[in-house]
Amino acid sequence: MLGGGVPRGRLSELAGPLSSGRTSLALSLLAGATRRGEIVAVVDGADAFDPASAQAAGVQLDHLLWVRPPRVREALRSSERLLEAHGFALVLLDPPDEPIAPAAWQRLARAASATGTALVTLSTRRVAGTCADLAIELKPTRAHFTGTPALLEELEIEVALMRHRSGPVARSTALRLHTHRAA
Repeated sequence: MLGGGVPRGRLSELAGPLSSGRTSLALSLLAGATRRGEIVAVVDGADAFDPASAQAAGVQLDHLLWVRPPRVREALRSSERLLEAHGFALVLLDPPDEPIAPAAWQRLARAASATGTALVTLSTRRVAGTCADLAIELKPTRAHFTGTPALLEELEIEVALMRHRSGPVARSTALRLHTHRAA
């Protein structure tokens, strides 16, 4: 669907409501990069990153820098500094749910472009506008529960490609995300 994955040196966004699979997709991106031996960073302005879940998804935590800024301004500044460091394959920005000025997205997109680092932001709705080279919207369609008590077994989601500067858009596909249970 993406024709090669999340582009390096570009700003991409994953948008969707809670339980839409955006965190699972983000963890998959982090896991892929760390499996290749690359260093990644998570700017956790939403205070939502769970290292145990990341590790269960395959993220090698010894290849991850976790930054926990208290406010949106610090989250943006941290992201910009990490991009300028030239040492990260991927910077994942999960900002607090506060308005962010278009100029901030422009600055971050320029910084990602200058360093060749993939910058991915998570949000409940699209926020980066035309600054994002890639925009994916996720929407939950159905949850499957099993057992007593009922536990989430699988989540069906719709993934829609809303913006892709180097390819066609308005494509969507259905995905099934399975839960991982501890033995």
